[in-house]
Amino acid sequence: MKKGFTMIELIGVIVIMTLILLIAVPTINNVIKSSKEEKNQKSLKSIYMAAETYLLSNYEQYRSLDIVGNSDYIYVMDLINEQYIDINDINPVDNETFDNKDVVKVTRNEDNTFNYELISLKTLIEILLEKYKPGSTTGLLIDESNPSIYYYKGTNEEVNNNYLWYGGHQWRIIEFNTRDNTLILISQQPLTSIQPSSTAWKTEETYKKSYINLWLNDYFYNSLDDIIKNSIVNNTFNVGIYNDVDEIKTVQKIGLLDEEQYIKAGSTESYLDNKDAFWLGNRYNESNIQYINMYGNPSNYDTTNALGIRPVIKIADIIITGGNGTFDSNYETDDKATNTSNIQVGEYINVPYRGSDNACGTDNKCIFRVVSKDNDSIKVVLNGLLPKVSLYGSSSTITTSHTIYTPLNEFANNISNDYRYTGNKIFYIGDYPPSSVSYLDIQDETLLATVGVPTVGDIFSSNDIDLSMSNIKNFVNVETIENPTISEYYWVMNRYSSSYVRSVHSNAVLFSGYTYPTEGIGVRPVIFLKNNLSFVSGNGTADEPYELQ
Repeated sequence: MKKGFTMIELIGVIVIMTLILLIAVPTINNVIKSSKEEKNQKSLKSIYMAAETYLLSNYEQYRSLDIVGNSDYIYVMDLINEQYIDINDINPVDNETFDNKDVVKVTRNEDNTFNYELISLKTLIEILLEKYKPGSTTGLLIDESNPSIYYYKGTNEEVNNNYLWYGGHQWRIIEFNTRDNTLILISQQPLTSIQPSSTAWKTEETYKKSYINLWLNDYFYNSLDDIIKNSIVNNTFNVGIYNDVDEIKTVQKIGLLDEEQYIKAGSTESYLDNKDAFWLGNRYNESNIQYINMYGNPSNYDTTNALGIRPVIKIADIIITGGNGTFDSNYETDDKATNTSNIQVGEYINVPYRGSDNACGTDNKCIFRVVSKDNDSIKVVLNGLLPKVSLYGSSSTITTSHTIYTPLNEFANNISNDYRYTGNKIFYIGDYPPSSVSYLDIQDETLLATVGVPTVGDIFSSNDIDLSMSNIKNFVNVETIENPTISEYYWVMNRYSSSYVRSVHSNAVLFSGYTYPTEGIGVRPVIFLKNNLSFVSGNGTADEPYELQ
């Protein structure tokens, strides 16, 4: 006769099995965990070996790693796309599928080996949101009318972490939208100085035909690298009258700040007030356009005047690889150049100088900024002035025999032919008279030369170097400017009239006369460099310009 388990026996079996499980499960879990960690370590080692092979095969792209302590990034998606690792590999750090934010950070050690670390970068909006402080009345705020929009308000002390170095220019972040992941930026510096239009615009059509809109969406837009162009999205700009800015709207790639945006940010003394004169996108009346004067106050000028331009763009969210958003450490992206062929307009480059006149400081290296590029050269402008003022010449029509060409030629000849393109290039020397004219009108006269000074409408033909006013402005580090206090004016190539020459003034005004060619003011050389020169270090900013090989 079969006999079943008693209740006590069953309880005893359950207790024994429970004890066995209590002992076995942690052991099994530890084995699984250990096995997973071992697998992840093998995956990491495999990824790092792939990154090392990739680095050695593509080292020209990573010349900044020549310097001990420098870091750069290898994107895991590049390793996958070029079959250095398997397409089905999983990130061993978070066990997720790899995406375009996953990188191997490579750092050169003191013993000249490399350290590899798999990390995930963040987008700019992700970084900015981490800095948001609920309840604040200055700094980063939420728009009450649209909670997906965050914007900045306050002085430079209150808004000191929204600087971005992107596409060869320093920008300030005005606002961002978490719904469509876009950001609105304004250039921190005035990038040129021109007359805005033939008359104050009163319709979208007349605004689109204005000189300033053509400069923004033709000249400036086409100066940008393709990677930057592709990130810019269409934006609606308010170009109506100053007290009703959305009276006229226009959809463009690039536009101007409107008066409401300036006021929303805090107006005078806000982070948007750079103590330089620049145009807004709004008219004051039938003949005047609004602008911000050098004291930071909204004012108005008729359209025959030439003031600074600060482009405004809207971009899709971008991945940030460095910086903390401050003036001295802008947020940065991973788009460094390796040579003068792929350098971006706006980036800075250090060029050796062999003169004894101290034109470029005690380091004998001149900081230049890229103005434009062509098939065989890059056009660069000195990030500052020569150490002495100079006369223009005996007349307002410049030739290579003019007085100004004595210091220009001397300076250019002190740049080695190993770096300098020595063939003649075209400089536009046409009139820019005291009436509202297009910046393109100067192209009806030309001069062939190897060196010159800025031309009306050229990028950086403005007070972007902050002439002798650096103690009150906030858009440039004075230590990066060659001879910043030599003069409050510098010459350009174009006539104002038969008696006067155009010049740039310290408050970004393209000066409207008064400068006789026989007066002595600052000289800002423009030269051309060869387009196949390699860089060994630097990141293209004013503080860390590219260094030539």
